[in-house]
Amino acid sequence: MPKRRNLSPHENAILLAEVESLCPFDAKPLMYEKNGRNQKLWEGAHIYPLNPTEEEIELLKDEERLHEDVNNIKNFIALCGDCHKKYDNPRTVEEYRLLVSIKKNILSKSETRSKYADYQIEKEIKDVIKLLVEGSDEGSYTPLNYDALKLDTKADHTLSRITKNRIRNEITENYLYIQQQFRDIDSQYPKTFNAIASQVKSFHDTLSRRESSQEIMYEQLTEWLYKRTGNISKGACGIIISFFIQNCEVFS
Repeated sequence: MPKRRNLSPHENAILLAEVESLCPFDAKPLMYEKNGRNQKLWEGAHIYPLNPTEEEIELLKDEERLHEDVNNIKNFIALCGDCHKKYDNPRTVEEYRLLVSIKKNILSKSETRSKYADYQIEKEIKDVIKLLVEGSDEGSYTPLNYDALKLDTKADHTLSRITKNRIRNEITENYLYIQQQFRDIDSQYPKTFNAIASQVKSFHDTLSRRESSQEIMYEQLTEWLYKRTGNISKGACGIIISFFIQNCEVFS
């Protein structure tokens, strides 16, 4: 019978950061401050139970496991004490699947972030983002005709309706403006746009080899661009990614 191992301070920090210091079940803060010091309100919970009962073995026999070693950090997630107790007693398939899904998304993002540095993005794209952020005369924006949109032919069921509408609006409102900015850059530095588009496409291809959800790919492409361009504006980075969905082979 395996014994629960003590998580190291580094592993505890990883688990807390993974859920952004909020319990995945009830969004309760997992830390609080008392007398100027941070106090812990959470526990590292085993997703698949450490020592499952016969009923739990039967209940979860056909369910996905994130690691064969129940004490591997991939099988841990940070939960507030109340939710940890509720999750364990009684355990349900629905809650188990929810935690597996949350943790898989966390692990996928972590793997993606490790590759950010492999894809350098030209500094010129920062200038386009800055123009979007700092704002220009609204008269310089010409909406793209809806008939020209490619999104509806590219999007599949893994892209939520809300995200699809946001991408559609971003393309409609900003496409022609961003296109002109890239043309201006290319006139000064030929083939810059092709170099940038190639990097976006390459990173998208890297994601698509292990991730089938367009929703997650859109989020990770946006975060990658945000990190690689100095955290200027995540909103502007989302607009740029929407531009590339319309313009090249992203989501194809």
